[in-house]
Amino acid sequence: MLNYRRFGSGKTVVLQHGFVGGGEYFAPLSAHLARNHEVIATDLPGFAGSAHIPVPDTIGGIAEALVDTVTGLGVERFALLGHSLGSVTALQAALDYPDRIEKLILYGSTPSGTLPDRFETWETTISRIESESIEAISAWIAATWFVDGEKHPLYEFTKAAGAGASRDGAVRMIRASAPWDIRDRLAEIKMPTLVICGDSDRSTHPGLSYELWRGIPGAQLCILPGCAHNAHLEVSEIFNPLIARFLAGNES
Repeated sequence: MLNYRRFGSGKTVVLQHGFVGGGEYFAPLSAHLARNHEVIATDLPGFAGSAHIPVPDTIGGIAEALVDTVTGLGVERFALLGHSLGSVTALQAALDYPDRIEKLILYGSTPSGTLPDRFETWETTISRIESESIEAISAWIAATWFVDGEKHPLYEFTKAAGAGASRDGAVRMIRASAPWDIRDRLAEIKMPTLVICGDSDRSTHPGLSYELWRGIPGAQLCILPGCAHNAHLEVSEIFNPLIARFLAGNES
């Protein structure tokens, strides 16, 4: 079972963080949603509180680990929010377990793991991980998630939330995600879907969110101005109510 944090009561929403992140960086969003929902924030295999858990070889295996964790907590149906690499897991879960997921929120997302417009290639990131400490790489990557970089007031909070990542796990996660591609399967996603991205996102370019929006039937799209890959912390006053409204049924 993946490490998790559980808050509130009501219909369940599961929050899945991204690469070198941790469920703790959803703390402000979790507190907001827990007013009306049960919130489960999980840590991906190889990261944060799940750093000791081996990373499966495929995104399908990671999605299975996520769903198995939620099942083990006694939850049958749930809304799922995935951020960045967590959204890749969320997309795969939506395809593999469509009867389990009521609503899907794809935040800083992509339909393919190649990410040609990412701030650096995955191979460059792997080289950095292998030649430097995972702590240094995690801190550097976290800075790219903010328009203001390390100067943002919540940069240190974000860095701390992702502390303890496994070097081997980080590399294995990249290897699992890089060949992943569901562009030809987007039309199979039938649950209500919200796609969100910052207009200055350097990890998952907004064009990828437009591609998801065009490909998923009935999907809603929101591009948030003035923020990068951590919009949930950069503009929480917009982001949190947006998620709450979508979960409550107001999908306009």
